Amino acid sequence: MPRRTKSQKNTLTLALPEEFLALCASDGVAPELVLRGFIADLCQIMSWAAEPRTDGYCSNGSDERSMAMEYYQRVGYPWWNKP
Repeated sequence: MPRRTKSQKNTLTLALPEEFLALCASDGVAPELVLRGFIADLCQIMSWAAEPRTDGYCSNGSDERSMAMEYYQRVGYPWWNKP
């Protein structure tokens, strides 16, 4: 993994496939919103109305959190780098 400077600590540049962009466009939703929502669901990031997060990450609900983790585990990501 390449080293990142402190200012790049939490930034990732990712080329998005046209299919994903087309799906988002057809539903009228910004790709950033979809990705932030999935990440928030997977990591169980809550953003309460009383204390909203400034980075825009917010879970979409308990079912979504559960399904995101089920997907992550089903793919096998937790076990990819374990002996």
